[in-house]
Amino acid sequence: MPADTIISTSGVTKYFNRGRPNEVLAVNGVTFAIRKGDFSVLKGPSGSGKTTLLSLIGCMTRPTAGSVVVAGRDASHLPERFLAEIRRKTFGFIFQQFHLIPGMSVLQNVMIPLYPTDSTLPDLKRRAAALLDSLDMSKRAAFPVQGLSGGEQQRTAIARALINDPDIILADEPTAHLDTALSKDFMEIMKGFRDKGKTIVIASHDPLVFEDPAVGLIVGMRDGSLTELKRRG
Repeated sequence: MPADTIISTSGVTKYFNRGRPNEVLAVNGVTFAIRKGDFSVLKGPSGSGKTTLLSLIGCMTRPTAGSVVVAGRDASHLPERFLAEIRRKTFGFIFQQFHLIPGMSVLQNVMIPLYPTDSTLPDLKRRAAALLDSLDMSKRAAFPVQGLSGGEQQRTAIARALINDPDIILADEPTAHLDTALSKDFMEIMKGFRDKGKTIVIASHDPLVFEDPAVGLIVGMRDGSLTELKRRG
């Protein structure tokens, strides 16, 4: 295992509804490693297990068997309070559905992951405003999120994912509802954060994502199993 490994799985397996007639083997004995600063894509068709694998490495669900190690810590069987702390401090999550809260402004949505905190409200606002400025969203800070365009919603979701300054950014099918121009824009934003030292992991079946030359590691999935593990460059 390389010394700079930030995420690793060993024989990680995930069943849903185990022992029932509707049992599903979503991830089947997958082993791989992601290095700090990697731009990685979990690639596969719908139902391949890539989203479940993303949730496993993001400590959003527990494996049925095998292990998931994050930043040197085996997170497979930690109590929920420790997993919540790892999620909050280590990961930024960008979901396929943006999950922005209607009736709240862009700035308020971005600040949500910071609560609870010991920081003052002016400090929180400054952090959120600086992040929105880096994403060219400053003019929309006070705007209700339900009035945003698709691209603006995406940038708001990105800002919210980054507000805790996570080491690892996880994105699940982030281009699924975007046109080609906005999808390319998203990839450019991710490359920028990769260049700042962030580790990027995207689950996607979009060729625009996994064929991008910036992607350094491709993890192919089908029917829950690993079918490809390719490192570029």
